[in-house]
Amino acid sequence: MEKKSRSLLTEQTPLGKRLRTGLFLIISYFIILFISVAALSPERYDVKVGDVSPATITAAKDIVDELTTERRRKSAEDSVSPVYYKDESVSEIVISDINSCFSELRAVRALGEQIRLNWADSNNTYTEDNFTKASELLTMLNLSTYQLRTLMNTSEDDLESLYQTLLSAVRTMLLSSINEGQINDAISSIQQIVSYNTRTDLWYNVAIPTLRACLRANMLIDQVATEENRQKARDAVDPTTYKQGQNIVVKGDRITEVQYAVLQSLGVLEGEKIDYFMYVAGAAITALIMATCFLLVVLYAREMLDSMMNAMALMLCLIVTLVLCLLTGTKLGVWAMPTVLLPLLLVNLLGIKPAYIGNLMLTLMMTFLTVQSVDLDTSQTLSILLICTVGGTFAIFMMKHSATRIFVVLTGILTGIVNAMILSCVTLLTSDAKGGILTNASYEVLVSLLSAIICIGLQPIMESAFNLVTPSKLIELSNPNQPLLRRLMIETPGTYHHSMVVANLAEAAAEVVGANALLVRVGAYYHDIGKLVRPIYFKENQMGDNPHDRTDPKVSAAILTEHTQDGADLARKHHLPEPIIEMIQQHHGDTPVMYFYAKAIELYGEDKVDIQDFRYVGPKPRSAEAAILMLSDTVEAAVRAMREPTKEKISELIEKLVRGKMEDGQLDECTLTFRDIGKIRQSFENSLQGVFHQRIEYPDVKVKSQRAAESGSK
Repeated sequence: MEKKSRSLLTEQTPLGKRLRTGLFLIISYFIILFISVAALSPERYDVKVGDVSPATITAAKDIVDELTTERRRKSAEDSVSPVYYKDESVSEIVISDINSCFSELRAVRALGEQIRLNWADSNNTYTEDNFTKASELLTMLNLSTYQLRTLMNTSEDDLESLYQTLLSAVRTMLLSSINEGQINDAISSIQQIVSYNTRTDLWYNVAIPTLRACLRANMLIDQVATEENRQKARDAVDPTTYKQGQNIVVKGDRITEVQYAVLQSLGVLEGEKIDYFMYVAGAAITALIMATCFLLVVLYAREMLDSMMNAMALMLCLIVTLVLCLLTGTKLGVWAMPTVLLPLLLVNLLGIKPAYIGNLMLTLMMTFLTVQSVDLDTSQTLSILLICTVGGTFAIFMMKHSATRIFVVLTGILTGIVNAMILSCVTLLTSDAKGGILTNASYEVLVSLLSAIICIGLQPIMESAFNLVTPSKLIELSNPNQPLLRRLMIETPGTYHHSMVVANLAEAAAEVVGANALLVRVGAYYHDIGKLVRPIYFKENQMGDNPHDRTDPKVSAAILTEHTQDGADLARKHHLPEPIIEMIQQHHGDTPVMYFYAKAIELYGEDKVDIQDFRYVGPKPRSAEAAILMLSDTVEAAVRAMREPTKEKISELIEKLVRGKMEDGQLDECTLTFRDIGKIRQSFENSLQGVFHQRIEYPDVKVKSQRAAESGSK
């Protein structure tokens, strides 16, 4: 029971692992988001209309000049002519109104003539009562006193002549058209027709008031059609836009109302509104980029999720590189961005797949963030995209072959040359300016070289900080002078020899299936360090006396199965990397110790023995490397115990042992395929048959010593 509890404590539950991963992703997202917000936030200015601009302010994104755009649209709308339709009933109404109006005018004229006949002498004039009575005769017109006087003094012939002339002109005008809102223009046109035979006072005092009262437009405005045309004219006006990177106001110029409105829209004024939509969009894009990279981790590098240290190392390398690229790129230029630093670090620290995924995330983030930079144009953003993608992939490919320090420097130089070619080609493709190409290319090579040197300096720091398994770390751990290996060699020479043989077997098998051969070899060196706690209880370290002969089988099994956990404790105490600790714990899986299980059955009976008490605590191997180590350890021990190993017997035994592990479910959680297992079996056969090859028996022949032979000859 104690053993099972201890096993549970050493493993994380799936729920706990998911919570840990989720918390790490959230924290990482907010760190990346903070960097994104800092990169996206524009510089803010404390200015107002009429102030002299303290700096040349450029647009951080495409922004519409709303004031200028609205003025242009208003002008286009006002220039649209109304759409008219003709009302045929207007002519009859106008003619009828003119006739009715002239009937009233005739009555007023007749009243004036009657009043004049009643005057006693020529000095008599019209009285107020006369004008009041005359006004009462008019229902369609409202004439002033002097207009009434003109009408009352007019002769009948003049009034009838005006009537005929006016009626004819109005009919002629109505036959063409009178547009709505253009009555005054129509009256002016009629005046040109009738003014030659009409008295001036009669025209202005009688004719014009009559026309104003009776004349109507027969061409009316179609409000719906006119509004549609005006809207089309507004829509046809393209917005006045400041493009990203275009100057809004130049340093030293006074800020106009239009420029101030644009600066307000950009959110670069102190105390003004903040462009929250830009930050929301930035947060969403950052989340999508991180989600995409997380899916790639799940698909192609799931082992990253099992090691929080690895994930933290990846994020730290990404954050450091991202910050350095943003600081140097926006201040100095694209050539100053140390983009190659990330793939170099990740290949050395975590491997090929994490390096590709990290480089992809750097590429997406840098492209996204530099699009918002006012100091970088489109061609420079394209350069960043290509340098991160092509240069990063090239660096990862180069580092696949070797991880030595000199090769890191060489990779940095070669990647710098590739990036310099990209930078030069993009410049030639998008610009006529050819000056400075060689200078920028040289700087790019120099920055890549410096990135490689920084990588060499950071690598041991990162290894120690996150206890990572790197080729350099593994080579260091394989040194026989390492404390644990030295103890193993001195205190348990049998176990040490066993570990060396297992290391050779496991390394050869790992190479044929594409696993990490160096990790398997070093893991094999340390897999049995738990036997240092009770070395005498293990057969290879015994010199004749076997304490198990005097020990209860259940206790013996407990001592043997405990060495995996003892080894893990020792490994943690000596700060071995987590993958090696996992291999120490998993190299027996949860297999039973069959020798003592059978012995317990013989002593106590099968009903009183539980096989679970004789199993290792596990867990089962979860990686290809741990599974290869388990098979190597099992096969080496079994073949070494054979009395007369032959090629056929070794082959049969290996097949039996491997099949037994599969049937017991020990390989269910690792990534090995059936094809891989077949290759591993063949590798074991080749290696072991070379070790346990059949030797010739030397004859027992006595040979005279050289000295005796010389004496006899004398």
